[in-house]
Amino acid sequence: MDEMDGVDREIGKRYIVLKVCSVQLLIACIMKRLFAVFMVFAAVAMLPALASAKSAACPLSFGLYSYEQRSPLNAETYWKCDYPVFEPSPVGSIINAAILKAVVSRTPSPEQKPAAATVEAAANAFIEECEALMKDGKEHAWAWQSETTGEVLLDRPGLVSVSIFTYAFTGGAHGMTITQNMVFDTATGKQLGLVDFFTPGFESTLDKLIERRFRQMRGLSESEPLNGEKGGLFEDKIAHNDNFAITGSGIGFLYNQYDIAPYAAGQIEIDLSFDDLKEILR
Repeated sequence: MDEMDGVDREIGKRYIVLKVCSVQLLIACIMKRLFAVFMVFAAVAMLPALASAKSAACPLSFGLYSYEQRSPLNAETYWKCDYPVFEPSPVGSIINAAILKAVVSRTPSPEQKPAAATVEAAANAFIEECEALMKDGKEHAWAWQSETTGEVLLDRPGLVSVSIFTYAFTGGAHGMTITQNMVFDTATGKQLGLVDFFTPGFESTLDKLIERRFRQMRGLSESEPLNGEKGGLFEDKIAHNDNFAITGSGIGFLYNQYDIAPYAAGQIEIDLSFDDLKEILR
């Protein structure tokens, strides 16, 4: 009997140990599953942050949008555009709205009417005004043309630079060309200005760099006036403007016709390398 009692006690001990192990294993499995569920929820919660980080760290994807409309009265009268549109996203939508505004605002609008909000409205307004002149039989009511093209000059993590070029002819001796450059922060969609790239008080140094480069371009000595025959400017000075673009090698400033010189001078572009600008760059 004592021997049997000893066997029973041993079996009981092993059963208790086995039961304890089973409980521990069950608790471990439950904890493992809870941890897995926690990780799933954590990953879902982090998705917006990850998406934001991706948009800030990677170049933005974009395509080209094209639109053309011609007058039924005269096929030589037309309005057309071809410009970049960025991928649908909170940031892309902000940038696209700024680009669209630049595209439609370059189109001459009928007097007493607000600027168009869409390319279709801009095309309609442009063509309808020309057709009204044609129907009235006014002298010199010739065909009008408006062509706008857009280009992405730079698309890199954190920064995108876009240029919008418009040529419009509405009669007269010649048409007009206008280029508008825009630089955007790809993390927020904000359009950036010179103050975002240069240190405070940059203006005087930047103007000197621009003048020096212009003199090099025109072969002017330091004593020759900028508004002389070789310089061709309206005034004996040249300064920075807000029409700038960021490129892979530096910053370019563009002056449209009549900004600082006569129409015949064409558009004037001043390109400065990052090395030229190193003293005033942030």
